[in-house]
Amino acid sequence: MASGGKISILIMRDDAGVRRMRVSPLVIKSAVWAVVFLILAAAAFASGALYYRGIVAESERGARDARQEAAEASQRLKRLDEIETILRAKDLTELQTLLASYNPEAADWWKPAMETPPTPAAPEKAESAAAKIDLRKLLDKVDLNQAGVDNFKVKVDGGKLAVGFDLSNLSPQTALSGKAELQILSNDGSLHPVKADKDDLTFQIQRFKQVAVQMPMPQGVSVADIYGLRITIVDPSGKTIYNSVYPFERP
Repeated sequence: MASGGKISILIMRDDAGVRRMRVSPLVIKSAVWAVVFLILAAAAFASGALYYRGIVAESERGARDARQEAAEASQRLKRLDEIETILRAKDLTELQTLLASYNPEAADWWKPAMETPPTPAAPEKAESAAAKIDLRKLLDKVDLNQAGVDNFKVKVDGGKLAVGFDLSNLSPQTALSGKAELQILSNDGSLHPVKADKDDLTFQIQRFKQVAVQMPMPQGVSVADIYGLRITIVDPSGKTIYNSVYPFERP
């Protein structure tokens, strides 16, 4: 450092003589601070540029979204204007086309569902169409060897049903009591009870009894409908001890 507080700088070159420069320390400090300031300024400028670029990009995205929303709103407004025009014109074909365009995969989505009416069942003949006839149940004979029925005769005369048969006790050691029930078995498999006086078909016998009874024909049953007559004999407890069907013999 030279006298006077200055710094001497010697500059030596091969092709020239030695040169000396005297620089004040203040100048050097100023130069250093100037470099630091320039660096800080450059960093601040770069940071500001990046920040501003982010703001600009965000603004551009917002503007783009706003333009897209405006375009969609304009499209919807145009669609609504078309719908209003179609509704005012009351053009059914155009209206159907418009509604179908909202769901191309199911063009008839807007139409109410049509319920298929149930197929009417074919008319059935008599009650046997509703359920199968169990002939075995109708014709099977029950005989517990307690009561015997012989000479069973049936005749229709003047709208009345005349029935006669011989009832015997197959165990004469004990009295046989109970009652007989009569039913007409028609050709379609249905049974029609016939009503008689209570005393006519109620019995208490030791060996043998002849039964003869007349009863009115059931309503709606004609002679041509009769297949046979079913007789059921029950004991006082209601247990069936005899059951059989006797075919009707036409004259």
